[in-house]
Formats: sequence, structure tokens, C-alpha cells
Amino acid sequence: MEQPADQATLRLLMTQHQLATADLPEIGSKSMVSRVLSGERSLNKNHIKALSQRFQIDPGLFF
Repeated sequence: MEQPADQATLRLLMTQHQLATADLPEIGSKSMVSRVLSGERSLNKNHIKALSQRFQIDPGLFF
């Protein structure tokens, strides 16, 4: 089963940059990052904007 684009992009960024759940203050707490990765929550507009700026990527990659 294919995962949503926001989860897949976040996982890829975490792998490429060797980041742990605690390394993403743009999303919030470690538990919030875990909820996004597990599919319980989705990234909101502010999360996507902050992550796009941090990693200098197109926000459209999250959709």
C-alpha cells in the first residue's frame, strides 16, 4: 500500500539528512512527528511551509 505524499516526503528527508523525530522542530514534538509518520496526523500548511524553507524544496512535493 502506497503511503501519502506528505509521509513519504518526510521519511525521505529524514533518511537523506539522517534526522530523528526530535530533529524536526518545524513539526513540533517527537510524538507529533511520530503521529505524522504513522498516519494518525497530517502535515498542515505551516509545517509544509517551514519544512520547504528548511530543506529548500518545493512545497508541492508534500502533496
